[in-house]
Amino acid sequence: MLHTLLQIDPDSAVEAVTSLDVVLRIGLAAVFGMVVGYERKLSEKPVDGRTMALIAAGAAGFTLMGVEIASQASLGHNVQVDPTRVLAYIISGIGFLGAGAILHSKRGITGLTTASSIWTSAGVGAACGLGLFLIAFTLFGVVFAMLWIPWLGSFKSDADALEDD
Repeated sequence: MLHTLLQIDPDSAVEAVTSLDVVLRIGLAAVFGMVVGYERKLSEKPVDGRTMALIAAGAAGFTLMGVEIASQASLGHNVQVDPTRVLAYIISGIGFLGAGAILHSKRGITGLTTASSIWTSAGVGAACGLGLFLIAFTLFGVVFAMLWIPWLGSFKSDADALEDD
């Protein structure tokens, strides 16, 4: 089944999706988001698995709506549709959530990693919504590695390492 999930059909994004596709895509996005949020909760950050699952599932749902609109338009309706606009609005809308996670004080800036994980969880959700499972798995793998392997991607001194965001 995993082999089937990783196959990418370039035309699948503009074809109507089945009910099973919708459940699979939104469900997978929610699971990925939940795992990312679980790490943030373990790190005592303000977001948790529910928040990240909702972000990823919402991004998948909005993306699927764009796909559905595009597939309806391709059935002969006299409507021009650009489903990539959905992605642009997801990216900008999620930016507001990420901005709320960033705090600035005299000690420095915190919350950047949480804000980044919010943003990339939306990307994972959008990829799931489009049925681009290889992109979703790869992006999730990068997020997972960056959050769960403390020394990966961190170029902090020993004193700074204690102040992870």
